[in-house]
Amino acid sequence: MASFEISILGASGGPLDGGNQGILLSEPVGDLNKKYICVDAGSGLRQIASMMAQCHLNPDSVKSNCWNDLIESLYENHEEPLRSFVDQKCLIIRGLGSGNGLATDETIMNGALRVFSNIEEYYITHPHLDHVAALAINSPACSDSEKTIWGLRPTVEALHKHIFNDVVWPNLFAQTKMKLRMHSLEEYQSRPVKCLPHWFVTPLRVSHGLTVESRLPCTSTVFLIQNTSTEKAVVICGDLESDVMSKKRHLANVWKHLRKTVPLENLMGITIECSCSNATKDEHLYGHMSPNYLVHELKELSRAYGRPLDGLQVIILHVKMSPGGRDPRLVILQEVRQLAAAQGLGNVNFSIALQGYTFVL
Repeated sequence: MASFEISILGASGGPLDGGNQGILLSEPVGDLNKKYICVDAGSGLRQIASMMAQCHLNPDSVKSNCWNDLIESLYENHEEPLRSFVDQKCLIIRGLGSGNGLATDETIMNGALRVFSNIEEYYITHPHLDHVAALAINSPACSDSEKTIWGLRPTVEALHKHIFNDVVWPNLFAQTKMKLRMHSLEEYQSRPVKCLPHWFVTPLRVSHGLTVESRLPCTSTVFLIQNTSTEKAVVICGDLESDVMSKKRHLANVWKHLRKTVPLENLMGITIECSCSNATKDEHLYGHMSPNYLVHELKELSRAYGRPLDGLQVIILHVKMSPGGRDPRLVILQEVRQLAAAQGLGNVNFSIALQGYTFVL
Protein backbone atom coordinates (compact mmCIF):
# COMPACT_ATOMS: atom_id res chain seq x y z
CA MET A 1 0.00 0.00 0.00
CA ALA A 2 1.33 3.43 -0.93
CA SER A 3 2.07 5.85 1.91
CA PHE A 4 3.07 9.08 0.17
CA GLU A 5 2.31 11.15 -2.89
CA ILE A 6 5.21 13.43 -3.78
CA SER A 7 4.08 16.10 -6.23
CA ILE A 8 6.85 18.05 -7.94
CA LEU A 9 5.82 21.71 -8.12
CA GLY A 10 9.35 22.60 -9.14
CA ALA A 11 12.69 20.83 -9.33
CA SER A 12 15.05 23.16 -11.18
CA GLY A 13 18.35 24.37 -9.78
CA GLY A 14 18.40 27.34 -12.16
CA PRO A 15 19.64 29.40 -13.84
CA LEU A 16 16.26 29.34 -15.58
CA ASP A 17 13.75 31.29 -13.52
CA GLY A 18 10.53 29.50 -12.67
CA GLY A 19 10.12 25.89 -11.73
CA ASN A 20 12.42 26.08 -8.72
CA GLN A 21 12.22 23.60 -5.88
CA GLY A 22 8.87 22.99 -4.24
CA ILE A 23 7.67 19.55 -3.13
CA LEU A 24 4.03 18.94 -2.18
CA LEU A 25 3.37 15.87 -0.02
CA SER A 26 0.12 14.17 0.89
CA GLU A 27 -1.42 10.80 1.59
CA PRO A 28 -2.75 8.89 -1.44
CA VAL A 29 -6.44 9.40 -0.73
CA GLY A 30 -9.05 10.55 -3.22
CA ASP A 31 -10.43 13.47 -1.22
CA LEU A 32 -10.85 16.92 -2.76
CA ASN A 33 -10.20 18.47 0.64
CA LYS A 34 -7.23 16.37 1.69
CA LYS A 35 -4.40 18.13 3.50
CA TYR A 36 -0.84 18.76 2.34
CA ILE A 37 2.54 19.84 3.56
CA CYS A 38 5.12 21.49 1.35
CA VAL A 39 8.89 21.17 1.56
CA ASP A 40 10.38 24.38 0.15
CA ALA A 41 8.49 26.97 -1.85
CA GLY A 42 10.49 27.94 -4.91
CA SER A 43 7.32 27.12 -6.87
CA GLY A 44 3.77 27.26 -5.61
CA LEU A 45 0.28 28.38 -6.54
CA ARG A 46 0.99 28.95 -10.24
CA GLN A 47 2.26 25.41 -10.67
CA ILE A 48 -0.65 23.96 -8.68
CA ALA A 49 -3.01 25.70 -11.11
CA SER A 50 -1.04 24.42 -14.09
CA MET A 51 -1.14 20.84 -12.82
CA MET A 52 -4.89 21.06 -12.20
CA ALA A 53 -5.41 22.49 -15.68
CA GLN A 54 -3.50 19.58 -17.21
CA CYS A 55 -5.77 17.09 -15.49
CA HIS A 56 -8.92 19.06 -16.30
CA LEU A 57 -8.01 19.28 -19.98
CA ASN A 58 -6.89 15.62 -20.02
CA PRO A 59 -9.30 13.95 -17.58
CA ASP A 60 -7.99 10.45 -18.31
CA SER A 61 -4.37 11.43 -17.59
CA VAL A 62 -4.42 10.07 -14.03
CA LYS A 63 -5.96 6.79 -15.10
CA SER A 64 -4.00 6.27 -18.32
CA ASN A 65 -0.40 5.39 -18.93
CA CYS A 66 1.72 8.55 -19.07
CA TRP A 67 4.95 6.88 -20.16
CA ASN A 68 4.49 8.25 -23.66
CA ASP A 69 4.42 11.85 -22.40
CA LEU A 70 7.01 14.20 -23.86
CA ILE A 71 8.97 16.42 -21.48
CA GLU A 72 10.32 19.83 -22.51
CA SER A 73 14.10 19.62 -22.87
CA LEU A 74 15.43 22.61 -24.88
CA TYR A 75 18.71 20.83 -25.70
CA GLU A 76 19.56 18.43 -28.54
CA ASN A 77 15.87 17.65 -28.74
CA HIS A 78 13.11 20.09 -27.90
CA GLU A 79 11.37 17.26 -26.06
CA GLU A 80 12.39 13.93 -24.55
CA PRO A 81 10.14 11.01 -23.58
CA LEU A 82 9.22 10.74 -19.91
CA ARG A 83 10.69 7.24 -19.78
CA SER A 84 14.15 8.75 -20.40
CA PHE A 85 13.93 10.54 -17.03
CA VAL A 86 12.05 8.07 -14.81
CA ASP A 87 12.75 4.47 -13.85
CA GLN A 88 9.88 2.46 -15.26
CA LYS A 89 9.46 0.56 -11.99
CA CYS A 90 8.20 3.82 -10.46
CA LEU A 91 4.55 4.69 -10.12
CA ILE A 92 4.26 8.19 -11.57
CA ILE A 93 1.17 10.10 -12.64
CA ARG A 94 0.60 13.41 -14.34
CA GLY A 95 -0.75 16.17 -12.12
CA LEU A 96 -1.32 16.37 -8.38
CA GLY A 97 -2.20 12.74 -7.74
CA SER A 98 -5.38 11.32 -6.25
CA GLY A 99 -8.21 13.66 -5.38
CA ASN A 100 -6.89 16.36 -7.70
CA GLY A 101 -10.03 17.03 -9.74
CA LEU A 102 -12.33 20.01 -9.74
CA ALA A 103 -15.52 20.20 -7.73
CA THR A 104 -18.76 20.78 -9.59
CA ASP A 105 -18.76 24.19 -11.33
CA GLU A 106 -15.32 24.98 -9.84
CA THR A 107 -12.90 26.96 -11.99
CA ILE A 108 -9.29 25.91 -12.31
CA MET A 109 -8.16 28.93 -10.31
CA ASN A 110 -10.66 28.27 -7.55
CA GLY A 111 -9.56 24.65 -7.47
CA ALA A 112 -5.91 25.68 -7.22
CA LEU A 113 -6.76 28.07 -4.38
CA ARG A 114 -8.62 25.26 -2.63
CA VAL A 115 -5.54 23.02 -2.82
CA PHE A 116 -3.34 25.93 -1.74
CA SER A 117 -5.57 26.58 1.27
CA ASN A 118 -5.14 22.94 2.27
CA ILE A 119 -1.37 23.31 2.51
CA GLU A 120 -1.22 23.91 6.24
CA GLU A 121 2.50 23.60 6.87
CA TYR A 122 5.68 24.55 5.01
CA TYR A 123 9.05 23.06 5.87
CA ILE A 124 11.85 25.20 4.46
CA THR A 125 15.27 23.62 4.00
CA HIS A 126 17.19 26.91 3.72
CA PRO A 127 16.36 30.53 2.85
CA HIS A 128 17.84 30.87 -0.65
CA LEU A 129 15.44 32.51 -3.09
CA ASP A 130 15.04 29.49 -5.34
CA HIS A 131 13.53 27.70 -2.33
CA VAL A 132 11.36 30.47 -0.86
CA ALA A 133 10.28 32.84 -3.66
CA ALA A 134 6.71 31.49 -3.85
CA LEU A 135 6.41 31.72 -0.08
CA ALA A 136 6.43 35.50 -0.48
CA ILE A 137 4.65 35.83 -3.83
CA ASN A 138 1.81 33.49 -2.81
CA SER A 139 1.36 35.04 0.65
CA PRO A 140 -1.54 37.39 -0.25
CA ALA A 141 -3.61 34.22 -0.79
CA CYS A 142 -3.02 33.16 2.82
CA SER A 143 -5.63 35.42 4.39
CA ASP A 144 -8.29 32.71 4.35
CA SER A 145 -6.20 29.75 5.51
CA GLU A 146 -3.85 29.27 8.42
CA LYS A 147 -0.29 28.32 7.50
CA THR A 148 2.72 27.57 9.65
CA ILE A 149 6.24 27.87 8.30
CA TRP A 150 8.86 25.67 9.94
CA GLY A 151 12.63 25.66 9.64
CA LEU A 152 15.82 25.35 11.60
CA ARG A 153 16.64 28.49 13.54
CA PRO A 154 19.08 29.98 10.94
CA THR A 155 16.42 29.58 8.24
CA VAL A 156 13.63 31.19 10.27
CA GLU A 157 15.86 34.08 11.34
CA ALA A 158 16.91 34.71 7.72
CA LEU A 159 13.30 34.72 6.50
CA HIS A 160 12.35 37.27 9.15
CA LYS A 161 15.39 39.47 8.58
CA HIS A 162 15.89 39.31 4.83
CA ILE A 163 12.54 38.44 3.20
CA PHE A 164 9.56 39.42 5.39
CA ASN A 165 11.31 42.57 6.59
CA ASP A 166 8.97 45.31 5.28
CA VAL A 167 11.57 46.15 2.61
CA VAL A 168 12.01 43.13 0.34
CA TRP A 169 8.48 41.96 1.24
CA PRO A 170 5.88 43.16 3.75
CA ASN A 171 6.19 41.74 7.26
CA LEU A 172 2.93 39.83 7.01
CA PHE A 173 3.57 38.11 10.33
CA ALA A 174 2.84 41.44 12.01
CA GLN A 175 -0.62 41.68 10.43
CA THR A 176 -3.34 40.18 12.58
CA LYS A 177 -5.61 39.49 9.60
CA MET A 178 -2.97 37.21 8.04
CA LYS A 179 -3.03 33.67 9.37
CA LEU A 180 0.70 33.14 9.01
CA ARG A 181 2.95 31.73 11.69
CA MET A 182 6.66 30.92 11.66
CA HIS A 183 8.42 28.70 14.19
CA SER A 184 11.85 27.18 14.67
CA LEU A 185 12.57 23.48 14.66
CA GLU A 186 15.15 21.75 16.80
CA GLU A 187 17.64 19.56 15.00
CA TYR A 188 16.92 15.80 15.23
CA GLN A 189 13.69 16.39 17.19
CA SER A 190 10.56 14.95 15.59
CA ARG A 191 7.34 16.91 15.61
CA PRO A 192 3.83 15.78 14.62
CA VAL A 193 2.15 17.20 11.55
CA LYS A 194 -1.09 18.73 12.77
CA CYS A 195 -3.06 18.29 9.56
CA LEU A 196 -1.81 14.72 8.91
CA PRO A 197 -2.20 12.97 12.27
CA HIS A 198 0.00 9.95 11.48
CA TRP A 199 2.92 11.97 10.11
CA PHE A 200 6.04 13.11 11.93
CA VAL A 201 8.80 15.35 10.55
CA THR A 202 12.40 15.34 11.77
CA PRO A 203 14.84 18.07 10.60
CA LEU A 204 18.45 17.01 10.09
CA ARG A 205 21.09 19.69 9.56
CA VAL A 206 23.50 19.41 6.61
CA SER A 207 26.07 21.61 4.89
CA HIS A 208 25.42 23.74 1.81
CA GLY A 209 28.95 25.08 1.43
CA LEU A 210 30.16 28.51 2.51
CA THR A 211 28.75 31.98 2.06
CA VAL A 212 30.51 33.90 -0.70
CA GLU A 213 31.67 37.05 1.10
CA SER A 214 32.09 36.07 4.74
CA ARG A 215 33.02 32.41 4.08
CA LEU A 216 30.75 31.25 6.89
CA PRO A 217 29.07 27.83 6.91
CA CYS A 218 25.77 27.74 5.00
CA THR A 219 23.22 25.48 6.67
CA SER A 220 20.56 23.44 4.90
CA THR A 221 18.17 20.72 6.00
CA VAL A 222 17.18 17.15 5.27
CA PHE A 223 13.63 16.32 6.36
CA LEU A 224 12.75 12.77 7.43
CA ILE A 225 8.99 12.30 7.06
CA GLN A 226 7.45 9.24 8.72
CA ASN A 227 3.95 7.84 8.40
CA THR A 228 3.29 5.93 11.62
CA SER A 229 0.11 4.30 10.31
CA THR A 230 2.09 2.44 7.63
CA GLU A 231 5.53 2.64 9.32
CA LYS A 232 6.95 3.95 6.04
CA ALA A 233 9.22 6.96 5.55
CA VAL A 234 10.64 9.27 2.90
CA VAL A 235 13.57 11.66 2.98
CA ILE A 236 13.30 15.08 1.30
CA CYS A 237 16.55 17.02 0.91
CA GLY A 238 17.32 20.63 0.25
CA ASP A 239 20.60 21.77 -1.26
CA LEU A 240 23.55 19.98 0.27
CA GLU A 241 27.14 18.92 -0.25
CA SER A 242 29.01 15.71 0.47
CA ASP A 243 30.89 15.24 3.72
CA VAL A 244 33.95 14.81 1.51
CA MET A 245 33.63 18.47 0.55
CA SER A 246 32.50 19.90 3.89
CA LYS A 247 35.03 17.90 5.94
CA LYS A 248 32.19 17.42 8.45
CA ARG A 249 30.04 14.42 9.35
CA HIS A 250 26.65 15.95 8.66
CA LEU A 251 25.47 13.35 6.14
CA ALA A 252 27.16 10.55 8.05
CA ASN A 253 24.97 11.55 10.99
CA VAL A 254 21.89 11.60 8.76
CA TRP A 255 22.61 8.07 7.50
CA LYS A 256 23.26 6.90 11.06
CA HIS A 257 19.94 8.40 12.20
CA LEU A 258 18.09 6.67 9.36
CA ARG A 259 19.63 3.32 10.27
CA LYS A 260 18.53 3.73 13.88
CA THR A 261 14.98 4.90 13.18
CA VAL A 262 13.84 3.47 9.83
CA PRO A 263 14.31 -0.13 8.64
CA LEU A 264 15.64 -0.07 5.09
CA GLU A 265 12.58 -1.90 3.75
CA ASN A 266 10.43 0.92 5.17
CA LEU A 267 12.45 3.70 3.55
CA MET A 268 10.39 4.28 0.44
CA GLY A 269 12.45 6.97 -1.23
CA ILE A 270 14.94 9.80 -1.08
CA THR A 271 14.63 13.01 -3.06
CA ILE A 272 18.11 14.47 -3.21
CA GLU A 273 19.90 17.09 -5.24
CA CYS A 274 22.53 16.47 -7.88
CA SER A 275 23.07 19.87 -9.42
CA CYS A 276 26.04 19.32 -11.71
CA SER A 277 27.59 16.62 -13.87
CA ASN A 278 30.96 15.07 -13.14
CA ALA A 279 32.54 17.47 -15.63
CA THR A 280 32.13 20.21 -13.00
CA LYS A 281 35.24 20.93 -10.97
CA ASP A 282 34.95 20.74 -7.19
CA GLU A 283 35.58 24.46 -6.78
CA HIS A 284 32.57 25.17 -9.00
CA LEU A 285 30.07 23.01 -7.09
CA TYR A 286 29.37 25.79 -4.56
CA GLY A 287 27.91 23.52 -1.91
CA HIS A 288 26.14 21.15 -4.29
CA MET A 289 26.44 17.53 -5.41
CA SER A 290 27.72 15.86 -8.56
CA PRO A 291 27.16 12.17 -9.42
CA ASN A 292 30.53 11.15 -7.94
CA TYR A 293 29.56 12.62 -4.57
CA LEU A 294 25.94 11.49 -4.67
CA VAL A 295 26.93 7.87 -5.28
CA HIS A 296 29.63 8.15 -2.63
CA GLU A 297 27.05 9.27 -0.07
CA LEU A 298 24.57 6.56 -1.09
CA LYS A 299 27.39 4.05 -0.64
CA GLU A 300 27.85 5.43 2.88
CA LEU A 301 24.12 4.93 3.45
CA SER A 302 24.46 1.35 2.23
CA ARG A 303 27.36 0.82 4.65
CA ALA A 304 25.30 2.29 7.50
CA TYR A 305 22.58 -0.29 6.85
CA GLY A 306 25.13 -3.02 6.21
CA ARG A 307 23.56 -4.14 2.95
CA PRO A 308 22.67 -3.04 -0.59
CA LEU A 309 19.92 -0.45 -1.05
CA ASP A 310 17.65 -2.83 -2.96
CA GLY A 311 14.28 -1.34 -3.86
CA LEU A 312 15.12 2.21 -2.79
CA GLN A 313 13.77 4.98 -5.02
CA VAL A 314 16.13 7.93 -5.45
CA ILE A 315 14.58 10.98 -7.09
CA ILE A 316 17.15 13.53 -8.26
CA LEU A 317 16.37 17.25 -7.82
CA HIS A 318 17.92 20.63 -8.48
CA VAL A 319 19.76 19.96 -11.73
CA LYS A 320 21.27 23.16 -13.09
CA MET A 321 20.35 23.74 -16.72
CA SER A 322 23.90 24.38 -17.89
CA PRO A 323 25.10 25.04 -21.46
CA GLY A 324 25.65 21.98 -23.62
CA GLY A 325 24.21 19.81 -26.32
CA ARG A 326 22.56 17.16 -24.17
CA ASP A 327 20.00 17.74 -21.45
CA PRO A 328 22.05 17.86 -18.20
CA ARG A 329 19.33 15.90 -16.40
CA LEU A 330 19.94 12.98 -18.76
CA VAL A 331 23.71 13.36 -18.44
CA ILE A 332 23.52 13.28 -14.64
CA LEU A 333 21.06 10.38 -14.59
CA GLN A 334 23.32 8.30 -16.84
CA GLU A 335 26.41 9.09 -14.77
CA VAL A 336 24.64 8.25 -11.51
CA ARG A 337 23.29 4.94 -12.81
CA GLN A 338 26.69 3.88 -14.17
CA LEU A 339 28.51 4.77 -10.97
CA ALA A 340 25.87 3.10 -8.79
CA ALA A 341 26.22 -0.13 -10.76
CA ALA A 342 30.02 0.00 -10.47
CA GLN A 343 29.79 0.60 -6.71
CA GLY A 344 27.36 -2.26 -6.15
CA LEU A 345 24.65 -0.14 -4.52
CA GLY A 346 22.03 -2.75 -5.25
CA ASN A 347 18.77 -2.53 -7.17
CA VAL A 348 18.23 1.21 -6.72
CA ASN A 349 15.67 2.98 -8.90
CA PHE A 350 17.04 6.35 -10.04
CA SER A 351 14.75 9.00 -11.57
CA ILE A 352 14.71 12.73 -12.25
CA ALA A 353 12.09 14.83 -10.48
CA LEU A 354 9.85 16.27 -13.19
CA GLN A 355 7.79 19.38 -12.67
CA GLY A 356 4.08 18.65 -12.96
CA TYR A 357 4.24 14.97 -11.99
CA THR A 358 3.54 13.01 -8.82
CA PHE A 359 5.56 10.05 -7.57
CA VAL A 360 3.53 7.54 -5.56
CA LEU A 361 5.59 5.73 -2.94
